[in-house]
Amino acid sequence: MSSNDHSSGASKILLAFFSGIAAGIAAGFYLNSEHGRHFRQDTMEKLSSFESKIEDKVKSAFKNAKETAKQTAASVEDKAQKFQKEADRTNV
Repeated sequence: MSSNDHSSGASKILLAFFSGIAAGIAAGFYLNSEHGRHFRQDTMEKLSSFESKIEDKVKSAFKNAKETAKQTAASVEDKAQKFQKEADRTNV
């Protein structure tokens, strides 16, 4: 690699670094403007609504899973009792 390649790579890194700084400053100015504050508020409301919907769906799924587990346990217990009665009848 020549020294020219090294300086080209360093230039690209510096350009990316300063571009990131400029983008951050621009985003900061935008988000601090009236339109930016409205955008942030609107986004927070949407995220809060989304969070509530997800929370409701998770609670519902958990409730359904719990009910299914109870029903399965009751069914297994019922079948086990039937098998036990059948075994007791055949052993007598």
